[in-house]
Amino acid sequence: MATPNPVNVLELCKVAPTPPSPDSTVPTSLPITFFDTLLLRFCPTQRLFFYESPHSTTTFLEIVVPKLKHSLSFALQHYLPLAGNVTWAPDYSKPIIDYVEGNAVSFTVAESEADFYLLSGDNFRDSQYFNPFLPCLVDTETRVPVLALQVTLFPNVGFSIGYAVHHGVLDGKTTTMFMHSWAFLCAHDGDSTLTPELTPFYDRTMIIDPSNLQTTYLNFWLGKDAPNNKSLSLWDLKAPPDTMLGTFILTQANIENIKKWVQFQWEKKQLQNQFVHVSSFVITTAYTWVCLVKARQIRGGKVYLAINVDCRSRLKPLIPPTYFGNCITSCNANANSDELTGDDGIAIAVMAIGEAIQGLKDGVLKGKEDLLSRAISIPPARLFSIAGSPRFEFYKTNFGWGRPRKVETTSIDKTGAFSLSDSRDGNSEIEIGIVLKKHESEKMVTMQDLDFMDCCL
Repeated sequence: MATPNPVNVLELCKVAPTPPSPDSTVPTSLPITFFDTLLLRFCPTQRLFFYESPHSTTTFLEIVVPKLKHSLSFALQHYLPLAGNVTWAPDYSKPIIDYVEGNAVSFTVAESEADFYLLSGDNFRDSQYFNPFLPCLVDTETRVPVLALQVTLFPNVGFSIGYAVHHGVLDGKTTTMFMHSWAFLCAHDGDSTLTPELTPFYDRTMIIDPSNLQTTYLNFWLGKDAPNNKSLSLWDLKAPPDTMLGTFILTQANIENIKKWVQFQWEKKQLQNQFVHVSSFVITTAYTWVCLVKARQIRGGKVYLAINVDCRSRLKPLIPPTYFGNCITSCNANANSDELTGDDGIAIAVMAIGEAIQGLKDGVLKGKEDLLSRAISIPPARLFSIAGSPRFEFYKTNFGWGRPRKVETTSIDKTGAFSLSDSRDGNSEIEIGIVLKKHESEKMVTMQDLDFMDCCL
């Protein structure tokens, strides 16, 4: 097992929000919705942004860190719940997200002599290499912070910004909006004004729950591990030993070639379904799903792919894209593993994913009452999931020192998901992060090249 990269902690502090103006409408507490309840005890999302920007330790501590803290304080003024906690009082029927004056975000400043370019590369690396650069949410049974941050300097090369965020409070879209807001304020020297597309919308009365999913999901958590269990402790998932994290890219040319190959296979086997929209997302997830099933050598029986669905534009009334919180559910595609690893596996995967997405037209929340119980009934080795989205535009998170060299969704080493994002070059490529055992990663590299050759015929 690899030895994690050591860090030298330079400062442990907390950053409090700049006091809101008297006419501020930013709430200090929020009720949780059924969307939040669904993810209440899921493990935190952790992500690292690497910036190639050479600074000495002195310059970093005297210029860069103060600028990051100052702009963070202003950003939190607009995002007060991020400085708060999830709490569940004994006499409350459900948890709340609560900010009280004096709350602040944990902010760690560290330094490391680790290889910046290895960490911010694409090749497979031991997932434990990233742990020293990531903050943790220090939770208890009754209280869990929403956000923690760590900034790490790699002297004279660059620095990283890592976060851990409570998934029961906000989804990837909201988290990314906050990071873009912080970066925007930092790049504009702490100007406290946000653009409309970065200003969070807090009205939760728009979230309608006609099927009482809130009670269903709460009852699931209350019955987990013990009767009437109000514990807020997050699932303590551990990355399996020998887990490797790597990245590969699908270009638009790759996607178009795979799409043509899929259409050819459908016509040959008369699988064409005129209602399945073969988008870049469907092609990318199908290709990755098949590659992972092959690399993990799963034989016989069904495998499943959980697809996160942003409900903001699918609910009535429509929810603004800047809504703060969770507004996602999921739908499942499934297929026989032997069919996915066959000659026309990608075509079968595309059909399965497309049909699962098509089913959302009957109602995005239809049949979601047993979502949690169905998910835990599937053997973990046969359940694949997706983290992130190219639409989040991670690589536009510019604090004033340029675009990130690399953005790594590190929490997939615990969840087993694969991540999707835009690319560092700002073009139409899709960056895919995956986790595999060492021997599987070696197989994946070889297999990926072969599959590209087959799909480009």
